[in-house]
Amino acid sequence: MADSLDPIDYQTGTSVRTFNILDTSVSEEGYDVTLNIDLDSGYDLEGVKMHISFEDLTAYETKDIHQAVSYALGFFDY
Repeated sequence: MADSLDPIDYQTGTSVRTFNILDTSVSEEGYDVTLNIDLDSGYDLEGVKMHISFEDLTAYETKDIHQAVSYALGFFDY
């Protein structure tokens, strides 16, 4: 039996429908963001932690954390 901490490889997943940023704090390396995510499958993820580094912001060519989170989740038509 597999240990519950072992990674599981899936061929596909579900899409993110919407997200809401609950909290944002600045760290030495970037931003720590807490958000709720609504999945296309009908499930919700609550209190999800995401780290967006300052390098990520540079790569996304933005200083707007909401826009960077959007890009990180695959929303490129911001």
